[in-house]
Amino acid sequence: MSDRFNVIFKGEVLSGVDPLAARKTVAQLLKVDTAKAEELFGGQPTVLRRDVDRTTAEKIQRALQNAGADCELVPLEDGAAPAADTPADSPPAPPRADAPQEAVVHHYFETEEGHQMIVTNIETIPGKTIVEHFGLVSGSTIRAKHIGRDIMASLKNLVGGELKGYTQLMAESRRQATERMIAQARQIGANAIINVRYSTSSVAQGAAELYAYGTAVKFV
Repeated sequence: MSDRFNVIFKGEVLSGVDPLAARKTVAQLLKVDTAKAEELFGGQPTVLRRDVDRTTAEKIQRALQNAGADCELVPLEDGAAPAADTPADSPPAPPRADAPQEAVVHHYFETEEGHQMIVTNIETIPGKTIVEHFGLVSGSTIRAKHIGRDIMASLKNLVGGELKGYTQLMAESRRQATERMIAQARQIGANAIINVRYSTSSVAQGAAELYAYGTAVKFV
């Protein structure tokens, strides 16, 4: 059984997902503009990554499915010759009309200021070589409860359901802490942060700190 896969985006939105939201999220994941995102959702399969290991393939698949995009993993045939074995002077084979088009996936976090950096919770960057470690970088934010959200939370405790106000608050907190961590990493010359972790702690009644930290590195 092959442990190498092609990651195929089917060009369709998963059932029950808002198409506009899915297009926007996928455009952010793939770092493409709106026009390109619309093209990707044209119903034709697109190869996002070729010949990747199972862990990487499943990670990309989860990210796309969480965004609402229909994605599948196609195992490479055992014994198939890799693309690098093709002679340099051999002319490329013409693509079939129904062949999936290939796109490049960029795993970058983009801040509100437009800065981009790879942020990952693993110790390596697949396909990249880490050439320098800068040490620990971190960012944090302290948020207080909102009276309106507390009222809605009390109602939800009675009837059940997601506390959407708090979900949004945590998402905003994570993003702000991450952006501050990235700003610190950029100041010391890093272009990626690995081993990223998040933690929370109570600092006062009704207020909590969300802390993001990781190892700043430079890759080539």
